[in-house]
Amino acid sequence: MTTRSIRDPASYTASEKKETLRGLHRQARRLDKKWSLSCKPDEYFLLNMIPILGDSMSTILAIKYLREIHRSFALPPEIENKFVKNVIIHAGGSIVPLVGWLFRRVFGVNMRNYRILEKYVMSVDSNSRESIEADSVTGLIN
Repeated sequence: MTTRSIRDPASYTASEKKETLRGLHRQARRLDKKWSLSCKPDEYFLLNMIPILGDSMSTILAIKYLREIHRSFALPPEIENKFVKNVIIHAGGSIVPLVGWLFRRVFGVNMRNYRILEKYVMSVDSNSRESIEADSVTGLIN
């Protein structure tokens, strides 16, 4: 069972955000690269040749990537809905045999979700919680 992060992106320091995002970026890039049509034959290339199996595996791995994101950050429902929408588009678009390979390469669901995550996490002010707490303390003192 997946444990959901209770840690809001605002509670991370800038360096913690960058470090967490760096690991998620590497993972997204690796997943999208392996499940696209590549020139060198390896096990992923062979799985891609099997119409339903390759599509299913890439979608399952995209869902597992979303679970990794959930372990790292507590996100609002709007952001999570964008992630799920992208995975659904990915699953629907990659099911068509030959076109699906090209679609997976161009669409890149994991990198697309990573960019949404990065944009949101970096836009959340790390000090907003500290400044709110400081304001409430100074409001009590005044």
